[in-house]
Amino acid sequence: MKFLKAILPLIFLSNSSFSSYAQVVHLGSAGFEPWKKDRFEEITTENGWLNLSGLFWLEENKTTLNEAGNNLSLESNPNEKNLGSFIMKSDSVWFIPNPETKSKFNLPSKVLQFPEEHYGDLALKVGQWKWSIIERGGLYGVRVRNLKHPAVEQFDGIPVYDYNPEWNFEAKFIPKFNESITITNVLGQEYDWNVMGHILFNFNGVDYELLALEEEGKLWVIFSDETNLADTYPTGRYMYVGFPDRTGKLALDFNYAYNPPCAFTSFATCPIPPKDNRLDFAIPAGEKMPKVLQIH
Repeated sequence: MKFLKAILPLIFLSNSSFSSYAQVVHLGSAGFEPWKKDRFEEITTENGWLNLSGLFWLEENKTTLNEAGNNLSLESNPNEKNLGSFIMKSDSVWFIPNPETKSKFNLPSKVLQFPEEHYGDLALKVGQWKWSIIERGGLYGVRVRNLKHPAVEQFDGIPVYDYNPEWNFEAKFIPKFNESITITNVLGQEYDWNVMGHILFNFNGVDYELLALEEEGKLWVIFSDETNLADTYPTGRYMYVGFPDRTGKLALDFNYAYNPPCAFTSFATCPIPPKDNRLDFAIPAGEKMPKVLQIH
C-alpha cells in the first residue's frame, strides 16, 4: 500500500444527496404551491432521484468498472471493458482509472480518493454517467446516475392532495438528549439515528406521539398511515417540521408530507418508519404515490 502515501485526496463535483428542497419547512397554505414546484425541481435535477441507474456495494477488494462479470457497467459503452477500479480500504474508497481506457474522465489527477467525511459530496463523471460513494451502516456502495435517463423526460409531476388546514396540527415538542433509535431501511440494513424529541398531537380526541429524528440539524419525521394501503407510497412518507417556540409548541403540518426517494427509484436506501411512528388512521394530505413507480 505504499502508493497510497503519494496520493492526495481530491474534491470536485458537489453531489450532496441530502441537500433537499423538502428540508425547507413551509407552514400553512401560503407556501404550498412554491413547495410543490420546488419538489418537482428537486426530483428532476442532476442530483435528483429519477436518473439513478444502479447501486453496487463494495467489498474489501477491487471492483473493476465495466468489467465482464460484474454489474458496475456503462450500458451505452459496452465495448469499454475496463474503465478503472474502485478499491475500498478501511474508511476510504479509491478510484484508479485504467490508463489505457479511451474514455475521458474529468479527473485532475490519475487517482481519486473518497474519504469518509466526503461520502455523498464527491462524484466522478464520464459522458452521461456519474458515480458517487454512499455509506450505509458501515457498508459502502457506488451509486450510478444516467444523466440522460428517460424517466426524467417522462416525469410529469407528483400527485398531491389539495391543501387542507385540518391536517395542520398545533403540537407539543418534548426534547430528548443523547437518545438514538435503530432504524431499518428498505434493504434491511440497520443503523442508529439520533432522536431530537417527541411530537405530541391530538386527533379526534386521541393523543398520538411521533418520534422526531435529526436530519442535518432539522426535525424529521418518518411516518406511515392508512393511506399507504392505496393512495400513498406503501412504506410511508417523510416530513420536516419547524422548530418549536419557547413554550414547546410547533406546527405539525401533514400537508407537506413527501414521498421517500424509493417512490421514484429502486436504487435508493430509504429508511422505513419506526414502530412508534405508524399511525392507525388515514392522513389524506401531502404527496401521493407518483406514476413514475411504474416507469422505473
